[in-house]
This record gives sequence, C-alpha cells and structure tokens, in this order.
Amino acid sequence: MNIKLVVSYDGTNYCGWQVQPNGNSIQSQLQSAIEKLVNKEVKLFGSGRTDAGVHAVGQVASFSVDECSIPAENFYKALNTLLPKDIRVLDSVQV
Repeated sequence: MNIKLVVSYDGTNYCGWQVQPNGNSIQSQLQSAIEKLVNKEVKLFGSGRTDAGVHAVGQVASFSVDECSIPAENFYKALNTLLPKDIRVLDSVQV
C-alpha cells in the first residue's frame, strides 16, 4: 500500500526537509513517527525539499508499507499524535 501525506510545518527548528547527519529534519521526524505506527522501517519520499528554517503549507510525501492496521485515510490523525506541534499532517490517502 502506498500512502500519500500532505504536510504543513514551521521549519524554524529544523535543518530542512531532508534527513541529514548533523541536524533534526522534517523527513526524519515524519519517518520516525511512521515507523512507530507500522512497527517497521520505511522510506519516506518528499515531492521537494526545503532549506533550514523554511516553512511549508502543502508539502507532499509518500511511503509504502506491506500492511497496516490503520486505514490510509486515518493515518494522518495517528501521525499527529506522535509528531511535534510544529509539524502537522493535513491529509493522508492511499495512492
């Protein structure tokens, strides 16, 4: 199953979208939360990248998982319980 996420964030406290060895990124926060929910490693793909301190209101990302007990259309609600308040997932759908 492929799940698309629509993400909004305040990038003030982050080194940008992409995972980097020297800082906290949006991608790493989201990926970690997803992995907690599905109980396995996933690779999160973003539709673009932002630099350090940059905000987004409709960033699109996706990931694949073999099976999941959470319906795709409810995945965003579960993610938001695990994410910091400056990162919000606005929507999730199976694609």
